[in-house]
Amino acid sequence: MVLSLIFFKRTLMLFWVLWWLVAFLTDLGGAMFQLGWFSENWLPHSIYPYLVKTIALDDPRQFLARLLFAGIICWLFLSTAFFVRAVFTSTLRRDVWIARVNSAFINSLALWLAIFTADQVVK
Repeated sequence: MVLSLIFFKRTLMLFWVLWWLVAFLTDLGGAMFQLGWFSENWLPHSIYPYLVKTIALDDPRQFLARLLFAGIICWLFLSTAFFVRAVFTSTLRRDVWIARVNSAFINSLALWLAIFTADQVVK
């Protein structure tokens, strides 16, 4: 029973590693397109155009949108790194593994909370 529970938790962690890695790479590719490193946007699901459109209501300078986008990319990278660290931590020291799993989920939930809050405030 304990072995199957650990397997389930590791599988769940692996799913979130892949989720955050894809999100990070998508937005990183969008940033590279915005910087002119790519001639066409081959990652159309980047959050940058949505971010610019959303905060355009307050007429901010382009600098603010780029700063916020860089912050999102850094936070996505941290979420990915926390989940990778948790996946590759041995379960032999259960207390260390649980602490790393918790930190990964807390970090990613904080990112979701920030996105949801920003979405509600800016509307």
